[in-house]
Amino acid sequence: MSNRRFGNKMKISSELRAVYQLIRKYPGVSNKGIVEMTNKDERIPDFLSDEAGVNRILKKLRTEVALGNTPPVVERSLVVHDRIRGAGLGDAFRYLVRSVERGDYFGLREIQKELGRNSNSFQKKFNNRIPILAGELPEIDEIYQAWLRLRYESNPIVAMHVEEW
Repeated sequence: MSNRRFGNKMKISSELRAVYQLIRKYPGVSNKGIVEMTNKDERIPDFLSDEAGVNRILKKLRTEVALGNTPPVVERSLVVHDRIRGAGLGDAFRYLVRSVERGDYFGLREIQKELGRNSNSFQKKFNNRIPILAGELPEIDEIYQAWLRLRYESNPIVAMHVEEW
């Protein structure tokens, strides 16, 4: 995980760049999720391709941010990532992002099924925490509002009334 200087700019290693791009796209994703999504990514060497390796990469990325060797957008991505992860919604939020990307509503039941967490407490936690995060972070609000729009549009009652108009 070496970094090289070119003039005033720092050349960031490929594994740092790969993990940064992933947490920017899917903030809050767990180390296990990062391992799953990068298992065929050639930018991450084999010795860093497990959860402990991902943890080392994240620590190195945080160090580079603290040293000022990265653009502000990297620091912001880490802040958003940490906030969602700290709220316990990281892997669930990844499915919201995917739902919005595909333009296909993916509800809480489907998310729970994918994550293997079938409980009312998950739904309650999600429904209580995601609006708070959306109010604090515009990046989250954008995805959340788009997901709510998809939920509204996929509602069969709404669809029935739209057809009547």
